[in-house]
Amino acid sequence: MLNKLIACFSLASVFLGTGSIRIKWPSQLPFLQHDVHQNVLEKGDGMFKAMGPAPPLFGKPIPQEDRDTWKVDCTSKLPKHECIRVVDGKNNTFWQTKVTSESIDVLPHNITIDLREVKKVNALSMRPLPDADLGGAVAGHKVYISMDKRTWKLVAFGTWFGDVQDKFAGFEPQPAKYLRLEATSATNGTQYIRIVDIGVWATDVATPSSLGLGEWGPTVNFPLVPVGAFIDPIGGKVISFSAYAHDRFGQGVTDHTTLTATWDPTTYAISQRHVRETNHDMFCPGMAFDVHGRMIISGGETADKVSIYDPTNDHWTSVAPMKIARGYQGSITCANGKIFIVGGSWGPVGLDFGDRDGEIYDPDKNTWTKFDDIKSKHIQTHEDWEGDYRADNHVWLMGWRNNTIFQAGPSKEMHWIMPTGTGAVQSAGVRGPKNVDSTTIHDRMCGVAAMYDAVEGKILAAGGAPSYNYRDSNGAIKSGKATTEAYVITLDQPNEEVDVQIAGDGGMHFPRSFAHAVILPNGETLVVGGQEEPRVFTENTPQLTPEIYSPTDNVWTKLAPNTVPRVYHSFALLLRDATVLVGGGGLTNQLPVNHFDAQIYIPQYLLTSTGSRATRPIIAETSDPHVFPGGNVTIATDSEIVSASLVRYGGTTHSLNNDQRRIPLTLQEAGPPYSYFVSIPEDGGIAIPGYYMLFVLNAQGVPSKATNVQILVSPEYQE
Repeated sequence: MLNKLIACFSLASVFLGTGSIRIKWPSQLPFLQHDVHQNVLEKGDGMFKAMGPAPPLFGKPIPQEDRDTWKVDCTSKLPKHECIRVVDGKNNTFWQTKVTSESIDVLPHNITIDLREVKKVNALSMRPLPDADLGGAVAGHKVYISMDKRTWKLVAFGTWFGDVQDKFAGFEPQPAKYLRLEATSATNGTQYIRIVDIGVWATDVATPSSLGLGEWGPTVNFPLVPVGAFIDPIGGKVISFSAYAHDRFGQGVTDHTTLTATWDPTTYAISQRHVRETNHDMFCPGMAFDVHGRMIISGGETADKVSIYDPTNDHWTSVAPMKIARGYQGSITCANGKIFIVGGSWGPVGLDFGDRDGEIYDPDKNTWTKFDDIKSKHIQTHEDWEGDYRADNHVWLMGWRNNTIFQAGPSKEMHWIMPTGTGAVQSAGVRGPKNVDSTTIHDRMCGVAAMYDAVEGKILAAGGAPSYNYRDSNGAIKSGKATTEAYVITLDQPNEEVDVQIAGDGGMHFPRSFAHAVILPNGETLVVGGQEEPRVFTENTPQLTPEIYSPTDNVWTKLAPNTVPRVYHSFALLLRDATVLVGGGGLTNQLPVNHFDAQIYIPQYLLTSTGSRATRPIIAETSDPHVFPGGNVTIATDSEIVSASLVRYGGTTHSLNNDQRRIPLTLQEAGPPYSYFVSIPEDGGIAIPGYYMLFVLNAQGVPSKATNVQILVSPEYQE
């Protein structure tokens, strides 16, 4: 084992002397230079400029004169490479844990910094050595803060990518005197750790009290920019992906692969995978879950490819390609279990502005069928200055009764889509109240839409802008800003005009494009992130205060703010524990906007009035969780509950999550104390097939952790 360990010190000349391993750096490989954003500057010998993570929006690194006073302790050290070297400000010294010719100190290792005074800290940075990918750089990690060195609070955890870039663990600003970095794994599987520098960021930004508004929990650090994400409905793990690379995308790149990272919320572990077997770069795809809980990812950078992730065996498979290659399309699961797709953008040979007709995938037969009479022009926007390239992007689609599909946007004209025969499209009216002049209603590209009450056909549509980008690449203003407009759309019978009413007192508090809508178990909808002046790969005018819509009171409420912009290429998902994971943004090697992390938002329903954790009801067991529409599910709990709901698992990218929907359930007592049964809606267009999270709520509105219910394809829709 030790021979293998020594071999891992490639790039260095290794000498055994006085019982220790010493490293002599060859002259042709100097320590890397970094710019003001901690990005590696271009060097010779084949090195290239790579873009590191976005630095914290607020605050700055604590200066060296303060660092010179710090005290540093660690659990292991090598002579001449003591832990104090991580704060000496030098780029040619480093801390290394103990390795000798006889023994090695094994992981985990931790290093603790005494700041000597209380600071409002919001990030820790870590600089690895130039051979980080070959071993010794921190990969798995946890970051803690403390006021007294006895009680520690976890503020960040995860896995960093194994390259030479500076790493950040950012978190919401809070006072601390001590910081601790615990290394739980290292690159290339080594047991030793080597760090050149650890920086601490502090800020004077005011942090107003958010008591009663929810709170932001620990930050989850990913080894990639999570542009898209979905939850494995079998194991509850969060599976995120970037593109062919962890920090950038590339049109025309021939490496048709995808990097993924999987986070297990029960263990905090994050694993990495490079999906090569499908020959598919899944950046910018369509996403939809089928009835079996498999994620169908269509198109994207490799525009004609379709891949399926099967959570039962953690396996990716390539399936039949689409009839029309595309990326940026809308995708939705229909009442009959098939996956419908329409719109998009580019084709297999670059930008292809041909009509991107609707087509449908049968997962059981592995076949695609194109509809000649469902044209992308039917659902296009008409105000985007970038024209056909943007006009049918990110289509808002909802499965509905009679196996129809409702298109809620982003075009101001809404439509019914009938995916049978050669297909058909019919107008459903304009997305605005009937007493409003339709000429004042606009397209809302990159807005959000979510069906928060499928039984009543209620959809919240909010935000967006007339165009994808407010400015062009030269900075010239080309379109309108994002809007605060928000509407409740009510569906009834297919092929009829729908009812549209303003949501709240004039809409949201903040104008948002590139935001996210997340349906909560209690029927409220969280809207988070976005920016007022939408422009890809920029972070100006970010919206840092999320808000929540209550349909019961028809009110929007501001929530606890955060300090990380979540704009273009970010995501948000409801987790099984009823918290919300919000993350990502960026994926470019041109600007410092890459966010390799996510934050956990804890809604107020999980907290008491004093901010402590509320007592949850517990689902002890359920009857057979595989049920047809119209069937019953029996629920046993540990305490009295007053309501229940199903929230369908979703997949999200580019502000689009068509899969999510909530089905409120009516509780009926089943006999024994704390025993209930619920009935699934009979219409398979309301109870769209697939896996759902079943939540129960007590009289205080506190939700349980979820258990699974699979709704099968209704016999009336089976062929």
